[in-house]
Amino acid sequence: MTKATYKYYFLVLMVVAITTQSCKKFLEQPSYNNVVATELFKDFQGARTVLVGCYDNFKDANYYQRSFALYPEVTGGNTKYSRGNSLTESVQYLSYNFSNTPFSGSSQNDMSDFYALAYNTIYSANAIFQYIGLVTDANQLQKNRLLADARTIRAMAHFDLVRVFAQPYSFTSDASHEGVVIRKVNTTGSVDSTQVSVKEVYDFILSDLDSAIVLYNNSTAIYAGGTYKSWLSADAASALRAKVSLYKNDWAAVVSYTTPLITKYPIMSNSAYSAAFYKQAFASESIFELAQTNLASGSIGDNYNNVSSTFGVHATSNDLLNLFATGDVRGTMFVTKTLSAGTFSFNKKYQGTADSANNIKVLRSSELVLSRAEANAQLGNLTTALTDLNNIRRRANPTAAILNISSKPELLDSIFTERRRELCFESNLFFDIGRQKRNLVRIDCTATTASFTYPNSNFACPKPLLR
Repeated sequence: MTKATYKYYFLVLMVVAITTQSCKKFLEQPSYNNVVATELFKDFQGARTVLVGCYDNFKDANYYQRSFALYPEVTGGNTKYSRGNSLTESVQYLSYNFSNTPFSGSSQNDMSDFYALAYNTIYSANAIFQYIGLVTDANQLQKNRLLADARTIRAMAHFDLVRVFAQPYSFTSDASHEGVVIRKVNTTGSVDSTQVSVKEVYDFILSDLDSAIVLYNNSTAIYAGGTYKSWLSADAASALRAKVSLYKNDWAAVVSYTTPLITKYPIMSNSAYSAAFYKQAFASESIFELAQTNLASGSIGDNYNNVSSTFGVHATSNDLLNLFATGDVRGTMFVTKTLSAGTFSFNKKYQGTADSANNIKVLRSSELVLSRAEANAQLGNLTTALTDLNNIRRRANPTAAILNISSKPELLDSIFTERRRELCFESNLFFDIGRQKRNLVRIDCTATTASFTYPNSNFACPKPLLR
């Protein structure tokens, strides 16, 4: 690491110290220290370092490495616990039991640290808009890339927040129910921390993504390391826009945004499937992954690692295991181990000690195919939807019979089940249940609240009181 790089890391650490001080009043943070901002944003390298910090936030244990990533898995029924409460209480155990409270402090709410980190990520993205005028050594194409990344990062963080802490978009007919705080700008002193409607949050997210796509298409690459799939892009922003549209039930937009991406990123082959989730492999169909380095530990894989007494907390539920037929490559991605508490199966998508620092799949083509299938089914294009569904099913299991379904409800049920098979442990299930207004049914579950019918207050995690 060069002396100049050390300087920028030091400055970023100073900024983080300012923006995360005790997580206190983090929605009313002061603006960046003027001296630090002037120094940090005086050149292109400094501004880019702020964005690299945002990517690092996404890979934090309180975000996609654990808290956010596991939330829809433990609440939706894909996982169960294989250890005693003394260990599990610190690893999404309150979420598993739907016993998170708004009481201040992470010990009462599994998602409080994610809540703070997501807003701090937004705060850093906003700093790009606030201080980009100080950057004098970047051309307009480079600045456009900085702005595009900042908008996509801000949209992604708001989308993750509203999915966890608010009822699904269709909970009310006009999405007028309470959402989360939109953080548009960083200001000195107090800011409005009023929760706006879910519709307003989604409108803001889509506006950011639309602006980002335009900026990406008028920009140049700015990162030297990694592959293009490890950084956000116009394709990633479009894929995220498709996903936001899916959650909004905007079926025409889903079809429009997924189709060119599916053509550009064909789904991976059956033979490539297992290896695509191993170590730092980038799947051929991936559009955006959170890239990891060669670490012995410290990634999402640790939550599923069953080889020592301190890991293997999250075993796979029989609810999920029973969905895989013989010959389905996805059904081979589990390993069975006998522990003191019994015999359990563990997910191998992110598995092992030496390879625990796996890349995290965030946006990939197989999900887009299933999203397009759902959208076309909702639009009444059942034949087209069936083609997409069968392509995913037969990629996973070439011997699977071709489905021929003429009932829209039955087809939507099949697509929902296929999403669960294909996207298990990729942070979707509970959100899919809620947005489709399904009842939560967890059979292989020891939680105090195992199941409930829709609608239910549990579809929105209580917001932590970090004040």
